[in-house]
Amino acid sequence: MALNIEFEPKLWKLSGSITYDEIPSLIEKTKNYDWSDSVQIDFSQVNHLDTSALSLIFELKRNAKKHNYSVTINTPPKNLLKLAKLYGVEDLI
Repeated sequence: MALNIEFEPKLWKLSGSITYDEIPSLIEKTKNYDWSDSVQIDFSQVNHLDTSALSLIFELKRNAKKHNYSVTINTPPKNLLKLAKLYGVEDLI
């Protein structure tokens, strides 16, 4: 299943799979986001991910920081937390 994103005020809902192949299109979709506030990203509907999900999170956090806002991860899947711990970046999730 492809990765989808639904934009709501202050909330982005991800669904589908987060894989290396899906990241560029998602980054492109978020480039024109009007950073008028911080954003929470809901991962509750993500059914598969690989290590590229960490790269996605870091890129989104960098973009938010450019605009003096933040990105918070909601309902991270257990396997995302395990990957973050494995790479020593769990504090960034």
